Amino acid sequence: MPPFGHTTQLRVFVDPDLLQYDEVWAAAGTWNDVFSIEPNKLAQASGGAVTDPKRST
Repeated sequence: MPPFGHTTQLRVFVDPDLLQYDEVWAAAGTWNDVFSIEPNKLAQASGGAVTDPKRST
């Protein structure tokens, strides 16, 4: 699910493993709606919290 374009604010979580890459590709639900972006800029633009989804609780 893309973190942008919703009528209500969503909580966005960013896997810290993405930050090891210079560029990632984000999509908006169709084959034609993709873009490349630096992962830290994606986290910033989406208001995402960098959180490890693999950590045990």
